[in-house]
Amino acid sequence: MAKTYRSEVICVGSELLCDRVNTDINILSEILAKAGISVKKCIIVGDEESEITDAVAESLKRSDILIITGGLGPTSDDITKDSVAKFLNRRLLYSEEIWESILEKFARRGTAPPEINKRQAYIIEESEVIKNPAGTAPGLIVNVGEKLIALFPGPPVELRPMAEFFAGSLKKLSADKPIEVYRFGISGTPESAVEEKVQPAMKKLGIKYTILAHPQMIEILIIPGCMPEKVEKVENFLKNTFNEDYMGLNPPPLHEIVGNILKEKKLKLAIAESCTGGLASKLVTDIPGSSVYFQGAFVAYSNTVKKRVLKVSRPILKKYGAVSAETAAAMAKGAIKAGKADVSLSFTGIAGPSGETDEKPAGLVFIGIGLPGRKYKTFKFIFTGNRERIREQAVNKGFYLLARTLRDSFNEK
Repeated sequence: MAKTYRSEVICVGSELLCDRVNTDINILSEILAKAGISVKKCIIVGDEESEITDAVAESLKRSDILIITGGLGPTSDDITKDSVAKFLNRRLLYSEEIWESILEKFARRGTAPPEINKRQAYIIEESEVIKNPAGTAPGLIVNVGEKLIALFPGPPVELRPMAEFFAGSLKKLSADKPIEVYRFGISGTPESAVEEKVQPAMKKLGIKYTILAHPQMIEILIIPGCMPEKVEKVENFLKNTFNEDYMGLNPPPLHEIVGNILKEKKLKLAIAESCTGGLASKLVTDIPGSSVYFQGAFVAYSNTVKKRVLKVSRPILKKYGAVSAETAAAMAKGAIKAGKADVSLSFTGIAGPSGETDEKPAGLVFIGIGLPGRKYKTFKFIFTGNRERIREQAVNKGFYLLARTLRDSFNEK
């Protein structure tokens, strides 16, 4: 009989408590939502037996489905399976079938597995095995009365297909429909300004929401369960309130939005980068099929390359400096010519922490845009944060400006 499930996640790995980002929870939340199951809690524990067993005991009191990721490898610190088996008072049983599968995978690589890999061939007594198409550690499903414990490897490339298989089986049992998550994107407007305009409208509509500030845009998330007709009202309100700053419902990243505009208008893009060091062109080429509109990029870090490749004149560099609106415009012009493009985007600035002066502080960035018809625009910003953050903000602002400028130029016609 179908029922409503409560799910929790335990992510095991001492590295997750140090300097690694936990992406497993994002993957699991997304996949389980399609089966109508929401994750109510996620905790991270280190590679210690007592921490793992304590977490399992507490989670099982509250949840129907407990998913544990990480700690299924062959090394001595991979103790998740052993800890769960001990907690459940069940044996670990050797599986010749799993060991043969591991041998086959190593053989395809032209090598033999170390003896320690044999640890991965042991499974918890009375558990169901889920095959791992991308690695050597199998997943396990353990029935504990009316509750389920699922053990999956931590690496996302291994976790995702196994979690999708597991969620597919849960979908047949769950009484709930897939969970719809509505994300509305706003770019170019500060988070506080978005909240100030949105809060009264949401209160009037009786909608629960949350606002998240991301480097690319502000996201307004509506709590699952909102009626479709209210979603439509929210979208109409945001369109009328934020105009060109409204990026749509469940919008793609800014660089993909730019790519979609370029494809629609059959335009070619070239990028010239100095302080951003290739980050903008990396994001563009992350999108499959970007070769349709992307010609290439020029990482002109030194003045020599700016002069030789992008043809930024010596007088401009001498009079205004490499970090200037004039240089940004010249780089945008040079990118169009050298890249045989219709549209260009350029970045020049001081990402810090060195290189700043009283007149030109760290975080100062000039962004240039080249448009068809030999039209060029430049924009000046002073971003805050460390070197990585400044570069990230500059690139995202550049894509936002390019998307808005292209839209505005076509609306004028």
